[in-house]
Amino acid sequence: MALVLVVLASVVFDAPIAFACTLAQRVGSNCPEASGVFDHGGVDLSAGFDSNSGGGVGTPRGVNGTGPGGGQDGAQGSIDLADPMVIVRDGFTVNCVPRSPCDPSLVVSMSDLVNFQPVVPTQGMEPNGWIVVGLPTNFFAAASAHTRSGLLLGFPAEVRFTPAGYRWNYGDGATGGSTTGGARWADQNLPEFSETATSHTYLAAGDYVITLAVDYAAEYRFAGQPWKGIGGTLAVPANPITAPADTARTVLVARECTRNPSGPGC
Repeated sequence: MALVLVVLASVVFDAPIAFACTLAQRVGSNCPEASGVFDHGGVDLSAGFDSNSGGGVGTPRGVNGTGPGGGQDGAQGSIDLADPMVIVRDGFTVNCVPRSPCDPSLVVSMSDLVNFQPVVPTQGMEPNGWIVVGLPTNFFAAASAHTRSGLLLGFPAEVRFTPAGYRWNYGDGATGGSTTGGARWADQNLPEFSETATSHTYLAAGDYVITLAVDYAAEYRFAGQPWKGIGGTLAVPANPITAPADTARTVLVARECTRNPSGPGC
């Protein structure tokens, strides 16, 4: 009397199919032979078991991780009859919690970085604290790449922030952007009131509030694994600057105004 076991699975095998046998079955040449045929895009597997083989009709090795030959004797993975989508290897079923570090389809977004606060950038200007109407005012910012540690999706992780862009609002309706934070005139070997990549020229007197936002790109990693990028950027505002703008005149005087108050320009 023989028992035929039929397993349905939606997978395609590139190698011959064979169920693992116990050592006694292999020595006695009583291993059941399996054959496969295509059926509507899947594969039908059938294996015959001889009830007189001495191995009984128990569950073959690897099916549900039990039966003769079960345990961890090195047999390769097979299909779980209770759930054909679960692959059993060496008696263990590896399950990965969705949105956990082992999830192969894990996608981390900027909104997931609630536990990671980047360093707030700073900005400066020259002339320091005041603006000359009609002449360039030079703005510059300080921001650098840095790493934060914390919990990401409930798991310990690191997030690395790298400045990717600088966006100024000059307070007079004009805006400007740069891929760098700029620098002081002296650091660029430029004379005062030179135009730079981050300078702006005001055309009217008044008090202006200058704001800056630095766009940070972000990467993450779990347990020292390679860094993985996160789509988009995170805008982090810097300290605002309030500065008055006024006109300036250059005149020739005979003496200092304290010595000649009636002189031109006094």
